[in-house]
Amino acid sequence: MRKSVLWLLSAALLLCGCGSAGEGAMNGGFFGHVIGSAIGGLTGGWRGEHIGALAGTVGGAVAGAAIGAAVDNKHKKAWEEQVETERSRMNYREAALEIRNAVVEETRRDGVLTRGEHCIVRFEIYNTSDDPIYDVRPLVSDETGNRHIKVSPNLLIESIAPHQGVRYSATIVADKKLKDGEIIVSVGVAQGRNEVTSQRRSFRVPTAKMAR
Repeated sequence: MRKSVLWLLSAALLLCGCGSAGEGAMNGGFFGHVIGSAIGGLTGGWRGEHIGALAGTVGGAVAGAAIGAAVDNKHKKAWEEQVETERSRMNYREAALEIRNAVVEETRRDGVLTRGEHCIVRFEIYNTSDDPIYDVRPLVSDETGNRHIKVSPNLLIESIAPHQGVRYSATIVADKKLKDGEIIVSVGVAQGRNEVTSQRRSFRVPTAKMAR
Protein backbone atom coordinates (compact mmCIF):
# COMPACT_ATOMS: atom_id res chain seq x y z
CA MET A 1 0.00 0.00 0.00
CA ARG A 2 2.81 2.43 0.83
CA LYS A 3 4.31 2.07 -2.65
CA SER A 4 0.92 2.75 -4.20
CA VAL A 5 0.46 5.87 -2.08
CA LEU A 6 3.87 7.26 -2.98
CA TRP A 7 3.45 6.49 -6.69
CA LEU A 8 0.06 8.20 -6.93
CA LEU A 9 1.27 11.03 -4.73
CA SER A 10 4.33 11.78 -6.87
CA ALA A 11 2.14 11.90 -9.97
CA ALA A 12 -0.29 14.30 -8.27
CA LEU A 13 2.48 16.60 -7.05
CA LEU A 14 4.16 16.75 -10.43
CA LEU A 15 0.85 17.65 -12.05
CA CYS A 16 -0.02 20.42 -9.58
CA GLY A 17 3.53 21.79 -9.24
CA CYS A 18 5.31 22.88 -6.06
CA GLY A 19 6.55 26.40 -5.60
CA SER A 20 9.14 25.62 -2.92
CA ALA A 21 10.31 22.91 -0.54
CA GLY A 22 7.99 24.19 2.23
CA GLU A 23 5.02 24.45 -0.09
CA GLY A 24 5.83 21.03 -1.51
CA ALA A 25 5.86 19.44 1.94
CA MET A 26 2.49 21.01 2.76
CA ASN A 27 0.90 19.94 -0.52
CA GLY A 28 2.51 16.52 -0.25
CA GLY A 29 1.11 15.98 3.23
CA PHE A 30 -2.37 16.98 2.09
CA PHE A 31 -2.40 14.78 -1.01
CA GLY A 32 -0.79 11.94 0.91
CA HIS A 33 -3.47 12.08 3.57
CA VAL A 34 -6.26 11.95 0.98
CA ILE A 35 -4.73 9.25 -1.23
CA GLY A 36 -3.49 7.13 1.68
CA SER A 37 -6.86 7.33 3.39
CA ALA A 38 -8.67 6.24 0.24
CA ILE A 39 -6.39 3.30 -0.48
CA GLY A 40 -6.31 2.24 3.17
CA GLY A 41 -10.10 2.29 3.35
CA LEU A 42 -10.41 0.09 0.28
CA THR A 43 -7.87 -2.46 1.50
CA GLY A 44 -8.35 -2.47 5.26
CA GLY A 45 -11.62 -0.85 6.21
CA TRP A 46 -11.83 1.77 8.98
CA ARG A 47 -8.49 0.80 10.54
CA GLY A 48 -6.79 0.67 7.16
CA GLU A 49 -8.15 4.14 6.36
CA HIS A 50 -6.45 5.68 9.40
CA ILE A 51 -3.19 3.82 8.85
CA GLY A 52 -3.20 4.78 5.18
CA ALA A 53 -3.89 8.43 6.01
CA LEU A 54 -0.97 8.54 8.45
CA ALA A 55 1.42 6.85 6.04
CA GLY A 56 0.26 9.03 3.22
CA THR A 57 0.70 12.26 5.21
CA VAL A 58 4.25 11.43 6.29
CA GLY A 59 5.31 10.03 2.94
CA GLY A 60 3.60 12.86 1.11
CA ALA A 61 5.40 15.51 3.12
CA VAL A 62 8.76 13.90 2.36
CA ALA A 63 8.03 13.46 -1.33
CA GLY A 64 6.57 16.96 -1.64
CA ALA A 65 9.57 18.54 0.05
CA ALA A 66 11.92 16.69 -2.32
CA ILE A 67 9.98 17.78 -5.39
CA GLY A 68 9.69 21.34 -4.06
CA ALA A 69 13.44 21.48 -3.43
CA ALA A 70 14.07 20.37 -7.00
CA VAL A 71 11.77 23.14 -8.24
CA ASP A 72 13.60 25.63 -5.98
CA ASN A 73 16.93 24.61 -7.51
CA LYS A 74 15.50 24.88 -11.02
CA HIS A 75 14.13 28.38 -10.35
CA LYS A 76 17.36 29.46 -8.69
CA LYS A 77 19.40 28.25 -11.68
CA ALA A 78 17.08 30.05 -14.12
CA TRP A 79 17.32 33.26 -12.07
CA GLU A 80 21.13 33.06 -11.94
CA GLU A 81 21.25 32.53 -15.72
CA GLN A 82 19.00 35.56 -16.24
CA VAL A 83 21.19 37.74 -14.00
CA GLU A 84 24.32 36.59 -15.83
CA THR A 85 22.71 37.34 -19.20
CA GLU A 86 21.71 40.83 -18.06
CA ARG A 87 25.20 41.45 -16.64
CA SER A 88 26.79 40.38 -19.93
CA ARG A 89 24.43 42.64 -21.89
CA MET A 90 25.25 45.60 -19.64
CA ASN A 91 29.00 44.97 -19.91
CA TYR A 92 28.61 44.94 -23.68
CA ARG A 93 26.79 48.25 -23.63
CA GLU A 94 29.39 49.76 -21.32
CA ALA A 95 32.22 48.73 -23.61
CA ALA A 96 30.33 50.19 -26.59
CA LEU A 97 30.37 53.77 -25.24
CA GLU A 98 33.71 55.52 -25.58
CA ILE A 99 34.86 59.02 -24.63
CA ARG A 100 37.28 60.68 -27.05
CA ASN A 101 39.14 63.99 -27.37
CA ALA A 102 38.25 65.34 -23.93
CA VAL A 103 39.71 68.81 -23.17
CA VAL A 104 39.23 71.54 -20.56
CA GLU A 105 39.97 75.13 -21.65
CA GLU A 106 39.55 78.29 -19.60
CA THR A 107 38.86 81.57 -21.40
CA ARG A 108 42.36 83.09 -20.96
CA ARG A 109 44.02 79.80 -21.90
CA ASP A 110 46.83 80.38 -19.43
CA GLY A 111 46.17 77.14 -17.57
CA VAL A 112 44.66 78.82 -14.47
CA LEU A 113 41.00 79.44 -13.62
CA THR A 114 40.53 82.80 -11.90
CA ARG A 115 37.66 84.70 -10.27
CA GLY A 116 34.81 85.50 -12.66
CA GLU A 117 36.35 83.36 -15.38
CA HIS A 118 34.75 80.34 -16.97
CA CYS A 119 36.08 77.31 -18.78
CA ILE A 120 34.63 74.96 -21.35
CA VAL A 121 34.74 71.17 -21.11
CA ARG A 122 34.52 69.47 -24.51
CA PHE A 123 34.49 65.81 -25.43
CA GLU A 124 32.99 63.31 -27.85
CA ILE A 125 30.95 60.20 -27.04
CA TYR A 126 31.11 57.36 -29.56
CA ASN A 127 28.93 54.31 -29.96
CA THR A 128 31.30 51.59 -31.17
CA SER A 129 28.60 48.89 -31.40
CA ASP A 130 26.36 47.75 -34.26
CA ASP A 131 23.18 48.84 -32.45
CA PRO A 132 21.83 52.22 -31.35
CA ILE A 133 22.34 53.06 -27.68
CA TYR A 134 19.59 54.99 -25.90
CA ASP A 135 19.40 57.21 -22.81
CA VAL A 136 23.03 58.38 -22.80
CA ARG A 137 24.03 60.96 -20.17
CA PRO A 138 27.31 62.89 -20.35
CA LEU A 139 28.69 63.55 -16.85
CA VAL A 140 30.73 66.62 -15.89
CA SER A 141 31.46 67.54 -12.28
CA ASP A 142 34.02 69.06 -9.90
CA GLU A 143 35.32 66.26 -7.70
CA THR A 144 36.55 68.69 -5.05
CA GLY A 145 33.05 70.07 -4.44
CA ASN A 146 34.35 73.66 -4.43
CA ARG A 147 31.36 75.86 -3.54
CA HIS A 148 32.74 78.75 -5.62
CA ILE A 149 32.54 76.63 -8.79
CA LYS A 150 29.32 76.13 -10.76
CA VAL A 151 28.96 73.43 -13.43
CA SER A 152 26.24 73.58 -16.07
CA PRO A 153 23.57 70.84 -15.74
CA ASN A 154 24.22 67.53 -17.45
CA LEU A 155 21.93 67.01 -20.45
CA LEU A 156 20.37 63.84 -21.84
CA ILE A 157 21.21 62.42 -25.26
CA GLU A 158 18.26 60.32 -26.46
CA SER A 159 20.30 58.00 -28.65
CA ILE A 160 23.57 57.53 -30.50
CA ALA A 161 23.49 55.66 -33.81
CA PRO A 162 25.78 52.66 -34.44
CA HIS A 163 29.41 53.65 -35.09
CA GLN A 164 28.51 57.33 -34.66
CA GLY A 165 29.42 59.96 -32.10
CA VAL A 166 28.15 63.21 -30.61
CA ARG A 167 30.05 66.27 -29.41
CA TYR A 168 29.22 67.56 -25.97
CA SER A 169 30.31 70.64 -24.04
CA ALA A 170 29.71 71.92 -20.52
CA THR A 171 30.56 75.23 -18.85
CA ILE A 172 32.30 75.76 -15.52
CA VAL A 173 32.06 79.21 -13.93
CA ALA A 174 34.14 80.57 -11.04
CA ASP A 175 32.49 83.13 -8.77
CA LYS A 176 34.16 86.23 -7.28
CA LYS A 177 35.19 84.44 -4.08
CA LEU A 178 37.32 81.75 -5.67
CA LYS A 179 40.57 81.10 -3.79
CA ASP A 180 44.00 79.83 -4.78
CA GLY A 181 44.09 76.06 -5.13
CA GLU A 182 42.81 73.62 -7.71
CA ILE A 183 39.71 71.81 -8.85
CA ILE A 184 39.43 68.36 -10.39
CA VAL A 185 37.14 68.30 -13.40
CA SER A 186 35.63 64.85 -13.92
CA VAL A 187 34.28 63.76 -17.31
CA GLY A 188 32.25 60.59 -17.77
CA VAL A 189 29.26 58.98 -19.45
CA ALA A 190 26.31 56.90 -18.28
CA GLN A 191 23.67 54.78 -19.95
CA GLY A 192 20.49 55.21 -17.99
CA ARG A 193 21.51 55.07 -14.33
CA ASN A 194 24.68 53.08 -14.92
CA GLU A 195 27.93 54.98 -15.29
CA VAL A 196 30.57 53.53 -17.59
CA THR A 197 33.34 53.74 -15.01
CA SER A 198 36.06 52.63 -17.42
CA GLN A 199 35.54 55.85 -19.41
CA ARG A 200 35.91 58.36 -16.57
CA ARG A 201 38.53 61.06 -17.13
CA SER A 202 39.89 63.62 -14.64
CA PHE A 203 41.61 66.97 -15.22
CA ARG A 204 43.38 69.07 -12.58
CA VAL A 205 42.79 72.78 -13.08
CA PRO A 206 44.70 75.30 -10.88
CA THR A 207 42.61 78.13 -9.42
CA ALA A 208 43.66 81.64 -8.35
CA LYS A 209 42.12 84.88 -7.07
CA MET A 210 43.51 86.75 -10.07
CA ALA A 211 45.51 86.16 -13.23
CA ARG A 212 49.23 85.73 -12.68
